[in-house]
Amino acid sequence: MARERVEVTSADIARIAEVKPTAVSNWRRRHDDFPQPVGGTDRSPRFDLAQVEAWLRGQGKTAVIPAGQRLWQAFDSVRGVMAPDDALGMVGLLLLHLRQHPGVDLPASREGFSRLMQEAEHSFVAGRGVGAGVTDLAARALPFEYGARQLHLLSAAAEAAAADGPAQTFDTLCSRLLEGGPRAGFAATPPGLAQLMVELAGPAEGTMLDLACGSGTLLLAGAEHGYTRVHGQELYPALARLAALRLAFRNAAEAPVSFDIRTNDALRQPEYARGRAAAAVCNPPFAERNWGYDELTHSPSWEYGVPARPESELAWLQQALAHVRHDGAVVMLLPPAVAARPSGRRIRAELLRRGALRAVVSLPPGAAAHYALALQLWVLKRPGQDAPAQRLLMVDAAGREAAGPWRADDAGWATVRGLVMEAWTDFTADPDGFGEREGPASWGGVARAVPVIDLLDEEVDLSPRRHLPLPTVPGISRAQLISKHQRLSAILSELIRQLPEVPSPPTLAPTVVADARTATLDELAKSGALFLRRAAPTAAGRGAEEVAENLIEGRVLTAGDVLRGQTPSKVDQIPADELRNPPIRQGDVLIPTLGDRMVARVATADDAGAYLSPTVYLARVDPSVLDPWFVAGYLSSSDGSRQAERLTSTLGASTRFEPRRVRVPLLPLDTQRAYGDEFRRLAEFNRTLSAAHDLGQQLVRDATDAITAELSGVGDGPCALSFAAEPVRAT
Repeated sequence: MARERVEVTSADIARIAEVKPTAVSNWRRRHDDFPQPVGGTDRSPRFDLAQVEAWLRGQGKTAVIPAGQRLWQAFDSVRGVMAPDDALGMVGLLLLHLRQHPGVDLPASREGFSRLMQEAEHSFVAGRGVGAGVTDLAARALPFEYGARQLHLLSAAAEAAAADGPAQTFDTLCSRLLEGGPRAGFAATPPGLAQLMVELAGPAEGTMLDLACGSGTLLLAGAEHGYTRVHGQELYPALARLAALRLAFRNAAEAPVSFDIRTNDALRQPEYARGRAAAAVCNPPFAERNWGYDELTHSPSWEYGVPARPESELAWLQQALAHVRHDGAVVMLLPPAVAARPSGRRIRAELLRRGALRAVVSLPPGAAAHYALALQLWVLKRPGQDAPAQRLLMVDAAGREAAGPWRADDAGWATVRGLVMEAWTDFTADPDGFGEREGPASWGGVARAVPVIDLLDEEVDLSPRRHLPLPTVPGISRAQLISKHQRLSAILSELIRQLPEVPSPPTLAPTVVADARTATLDELAKSGALFLRRAAPTAAGRGAEEVAENLIEGRVLTAGDVLRGQTPSKVDQIPADELRNPPIRQGDVLIPTLGDRMVARVATADDAGAYLSPTVYLARVDPSVLDPWFVAGYLSSSDGSRQAERLTSTLGASTRFEPRRVRVPLLPLDTQRAYGDEFRRLAEFNRTLSAAHDLGQQLVRDATDAITAELSGVGDGPCALSFAAEPVRAT
């Protein structure tokens, strides 16, 4: 059987050869026989894996590619002829068959593979716990096409299964694809979030339902929580097949659960009977315009009001409520706008009046695929015989965050899950007495049981932060204020010491001035006098296929950091390929592309190892030709800034700069260094000036808070400082 060509990136080659990406760049420059690109772009070329392996062997660089990595490369190569979800379903079917029938020999022909996959389909639908919907899904699915790339992918999957086991191979492939970011109509639910949602639904009794199950993460979480029956409905057959395969793999390893996955639009054509499920847990599509408003006006599910056209999320919510039994739980992941949009006010009010809505939880930003939003969890119960609830629990899950951004890793989810479940448990035990704890464990600023009557105003805004008190902040002590005061005094003394004299630039001989040429940064880069580069996009600005490449977490330097003279302030997922995204080195010239004026600076040891944001250029000079302080100083001058402004445009209050065409005088290196020394002294003074400004602002703010704390009885005693001290004098 012919082998299909597999393409790899420079980063892949570096991983295969166990070298840094910069080594691959050096090989390409130094070795004329290095394989030529066969695809990709100039910035991200792709190479034939077989040619790369042959070249590495010829160089004596033995390369052992793990079977799992070969599988991912084969999976990546099949994208042009097969949708990723379909490819994953095909591979999963084979891997499940190998899991259930170890020792199966792979056929050598296309016809043999077709027969093997038919056998895999039959054993899949005959597996433990498989429902009728899965059987119907398999019967209606179009047969796979077995071209050269598909056959190579299946062979690579079998090799990976032999090395790592079928279940581990499938799980790794699923994780890598699902972590690639949201796609049209589908955004994967993080496992930590799925676990929290299932726990909020209460004890595992009866059937758990997900009306928009996607790849089945919530159903898997339900099975792990203890549900013995899980049902899902999904619009897209490829995702429904993937969900069923994941549950089948789970059943092959643990106590089986009964599962059923059906395909159809759950709003227009729900496949399961209303009023039967014990719980419904769902991450529905957001902001759907064509959700069925015109066809579903008289739907029996609209018990709390007909959703307006913009309120697709409230349609999903009511459909879920209609599918659970009385006193059944519903947990929905929703965008924050659902809590406040005027078009949903009447339905929100009715949910409150009838006691259906029990809690609204605001998650930290970045908790799911919609990175810029602080998504919300709504916890509901279908009203039964009990009197309507008189209080609504509101939780801000970011209310007790430590300093720095929240991270969606295992530790971050454990913190959020612990906080939310503790608040929910306390609330359900005693809604009227919730929030009476005092001290560090109090719920101030984090959670509150809000009387329903207080929410039934003209807006019915259910955004948690609107109804939570400000967090309790302990008063700052006098010792802390004195310490900051002393630090500011020391910085001001240093500032006076660094105060530059009236500059006396080096005197240039007339011949030097007459002979001096200029060159743009672009021209200098082409001549090799400097290396000029911008950043590759971060994870938030990349498509799903790009994000699937190898990413690492790193510090990111923004334009604001350069302008304020501070160290890198962000942490993000960035491409690991150092050819596309080189880390900063000490001595690099950092040039922001946004600001009031162009202000370049030279990277310090604190900047080294960080990565650029897309709004910063990096210029790495050849020290035998250019002095970095001279280049940074000239770019920061009014002349350099004006040149950059003339070549670009203004965005509101900020100007976008294009530094590549700014002309820099080409002076003798000794003269550059003399100017560079002057620029460096000015930069050090500016850095100290910025530090004094920032610390002074902090001291004023903290002193103000300390005085306010005294007035409200929060402080630890008189804290006000007298600022009528002796003025700082130069020594």
